[in-house]
Amino acid sequence: MDKKYCNKYCIDTHNYERIPTRAVKVGDITIGALNPIRLQSMTNVPASDIQRSVAQAKAIFDAGADFVRIATPRVMEVECLKEIKRLLHADGYKKPLIADIHFNPVIAEEAARIVEKVRINPGNYIDKRANFEKIEFTDSEYKLELEKIHERILPLIKICKEYGTAIRIGSNHGSLSDRIMSRYGNTVEGMVEAAMEFIDIFVAENFYNLVISMKASDVRIMTQATRLLNAKMFDRALLLPQHLGVTEAGADIDGRLKSALGIGALLSDGIGDTFRVSLTESPENEIHFSKIILDKFKDKKFVYQLPTQTHNTYNPYTCNDIYPSLDFVSNKFSLISEIDSDNTDIIYAENIDNLSTTKPILTTYSSWKSVKRNKNIFPYIEFTKNKLPYAIDDRYYYFVGLNCYDVNKSEIKPILEKNNICLVLNYCSDNPLGETRYFYNSLKKINPDIPVIVKYSAQSLNFDELSVELGLFPGVALLDNLASGLWLDIPSKEINKIEIQTDLLQAIGLRYSKAEFISCPGCGRTNYDLENLMKEAKSAFSHLKGLKIAVMGCIVNGPGEMADADYGFVGSGKGKVHIFKGKNAIIKNVAQENAVEELKKVISCQK
Repeated sequence: MDKKYCNKYCIDTHNYERIPTRAVKVGDITIGALNPIRLQSMTNVPASDIQRSVAQAKAIFDAGADFVRIATPRVMEVECLKEIKRLLHADGYKKPLIADIHFNPVIAEEAARIVEKVRINPGNYIDKRANFEKIEFTDSEYKLELEKIHERILPLIKICKEYGTAIRIGSNHGSLSDRIMSRYGNTVEGMVEAAMEFIDIFVAENFYNLVISMKASDVRIMTQATRLLNAKMFDRALLLPQHLGVTEAGADIDGRLKSALGIGALLSDGIGDTFRVSLTESPENEIHFSKIILDKFKDKKFVYQLPTQTHNTYNPYTCNDIYPSLDFVSNKFSLISEIDSDNTDIIYAENIDNLSTTKPILTTYSSWKSVKRNKNIFPYIEFTKNKLPYAIDDRYYYFVGLNCYDVNKSEIKPILEKNNICLVLNYCSDNPLGETRYFYNSLKKINPDIPVIVKYSAQSLNFDELSVELGLFPGVALLDNLASGLWLDIPSKEINKIEIQTDLLQAIGLRYSKAEFISCPGCGRTNYDLENLMKEAKSAFSHLKGLKIAVMGCIVNGPGEMADADYGFVGSGKGKVHIFKGKNAIIKNVAQENAVEELKKVISCQK
């Protein structure tokens, strides 16, 4: 990765400032140019079922969406789009519709005459979608393929200019073309290059009514690809609006945390003009949760709270740069809690007289002093009033609390040069992400080998609001590998404090406490009860820690997005699915009601 892109994917990594992108008209609604961030969802019934499509679009609009997207897999569905739009307009629903197109340029060209926006995927629009086989392209062959794409896309550009239709170029991890895969593999760079090639074609034809998206089921890949795309658009002085979303995020807490993390990370960097939360649930649920995320940014303005960072100390495109772990904890990433559980690494207790545990204990200095010969007990002291209240003895290990501004004070620098301490970062502003990045930047110059624990007190009592809060922080800081551990306080007694923390860490990919599930929200191409199969799969396989299971609606992105899953289901026909092991369909056309039992047999045979 070219290092120049590390410093220019956003305006300021320390302070929130939204990026002013090019204005793009979608019907009567403008995306970008600092207009309000727009929300959208997608119907999950066939477009050919006009009445259900209309009813679902109304429900999505009523929930607060700005746009509704409709899968249009066949030419015959284009006529359905026309009738859906007519019926919606007749009932006063005149917000824009988006046609979701894969594979067939003719469908896009016809749909562009009807709807306000068309979404195309560079991985399968004209170009041949990858089949995961090694295919070599010479430079001349590669160039020739691009020229063919340019020529074939001209009719769509002409129609969109005539009808004022916008285009979303949506690049998906897992559905890149053979041509891109031959050069870049299934990578962040490949996703971005696929989009940039299409952008170049549209710009060459003087067409700028474009929105771009980088989608992946892996939060890290999605955020890294979006950041890299933004950096490359900065480099070209062509900032097109971006649509954000973690595709196949899943359902329930998993889908919410992944979406809050990925979307929140990018919105926090000022990136994003429209987004969709993809949940394997009713589409209107996506809008309800989207509005909670949006509320965090709706009226957010630039406030100068921390010194501007123009050069990143951390690499926003890799997960290799990470703080050192604690030597006496088995997990690389540590959890501190007052609750002793299987997933707690260090127990915090002020009174340790009657505490019985084999785990490391963190306590007050006075409690520690009474038993300080015990190597399993560690003191927590705070740097206040420009000093530590107690001296650091090189024979023992200490946890030292401080805030981001303390790190540059001369009084603490001798302490920071020691290797028998773990720092606990406390917060003093409403910009904890900026504080963490500033702290990381400053500490790396003094002593990069000190572990750092993020100590954060959440405020939200409602489960959905807490998911968003934790996704935005500490989630985004942990996504960027800016800490060695987490010490979290949650006010609600109704929410399992340890469980939501381990779910957060699993969504990031830092620690796994159960099976991981990826599932798409379903669309008009889905011909089985995706939501119900997802629930059955989670019930049957959640206990299989470390296993990754996918539940996908159809073949469009299914096989690609689930390519790194251990097992999965992909819709194959009405009420039927294929069962996959890795990239291969090992059992085909299984009735949905038998699918989970069949996969149980497959997994049991592997043990």
